[in-house]
Amino acid sequence: MSEIIPSVIAKNFEEVKEKINRLDGLVNWAQLDVSDGIFSSPLSWGNADDLENLPGKIKIEVHLMTEKPEDVLKQWMSLADRVLIHLESTDYLSDIIESFDGAPNRLGIVLKSDTPIETLEDFVGKIDYIQLMSVVNLGSYGGKFDDSIFERLKNTRAIFPNVIISVDGGVNVTNAGSLIEAGANNLVVGSTIWNNSDPVKIIKQLQSLI
Repeated sequence: MSEIIPSVIAKNFEEVKEKINRLDGLVNWAQLDVSDGIFSSPLSWGNADDLENLPGKIKIEVHLMTEKPEDVLKQWMSLADRVLIHLESTDYLSDIIESFDGAPNRLGIVLKSDTPIETLEDFVGKIDYIQLMSVVNLGSYGGKFDDSIFERLKNTRAIFPNVIISVDGGVNVTNAGSLIEAGANNLVVGSTIWNNSDPVKIIKQLQSLI
């Protein structure tokens, strides 16, 4: 089953809570984007312990747009349902994958829009969730959608036929259906939801397209 996953970029935890409250009952998952101001900018909210006080019943995936995610991974693993890290941000991907073996939550590997899919070939059979960025700039809403994502989706599906593939960046009502047809399972949506005057209506519209 495909999912629309709203993304939340916040300056503080109050903003996180406000947006999660608005999503409660509408979606199964939300993605919290954590930007360290180095790997991506600007600096965002990023206190793992806050998740203990998160309202609602939505499952949470945390997208770590951070240098050396291995330094903070244990904090997020204990509180998030899924943790997403960038291939480009660490030299210890094999160790990170191994640390999730037997864990109750899941690990997702994120690739920037210009990182070749083939860089993950050594991990076939070891990962079950991949997120492909379809915008160049990380850490903020409203990036320009990169049409090359369609070919990247097809290539990723060919290499990883059984992996869940998520697309993040520039997703809207115009391209959502085509992204699913090209091989995506989940669509992460930010500005299309939060810049709309009726977020509830746009979420339901997106869900109807997939």
